[in-house]
Amino acid sequence: MQTPLPILKHLDANMISGLSLALSPIAFLLIAERAILASVIALFFVMLLDALDGIVARARGQTSSNDGWIVDVSVDRVSEAVVSLALGRIFILFTIFNMGLALLSCHYKKHAIIPLRHAILVILIAYFVLQFLMLESQPAFSILEQIIFY
Repeated sequence: MQTPLPILKHLDANMISGLSLALSPIAFLLIAERAILASVIALFFVMLLDALDGIVARARGQTSSNDGWIVDVSVDRVSEAVVSLALGRIFILFTIFNMGLALLSCHYKKHAIIPLRHAILVILIAYFVLQFLMLESQPAFSILEQIIFY
């Protein structure tokens, strides 16, 4: 398989997954401190690295590796759990549900999860925009704050 970016063949997908996981506690701390813009940036990089590990695995022809797939799914779920601990209870419940889906995914060899980190990113961006526009007195902001932090 020829890749348009030969440098990808020299990277290790599992190491990229590990780096993604290592950034998750930073996102957790930033969310916990309500540094919303910084947490959006950190979470974006966590998700970017998650996408990059798949690109690297494909470039190296490792997409059929069961071990790599399990590492990817496991790292994603642990990353979600770490980030969700800084958020409201609903995200912890979704994380637990996603872990159950991940177990089923491993059993049936089909990737079936809720894109929870994507949803968290979108919600944090909406929260930041409302905060930036100084709409904190609006009911939508209050509802969003309740969802995110309680």
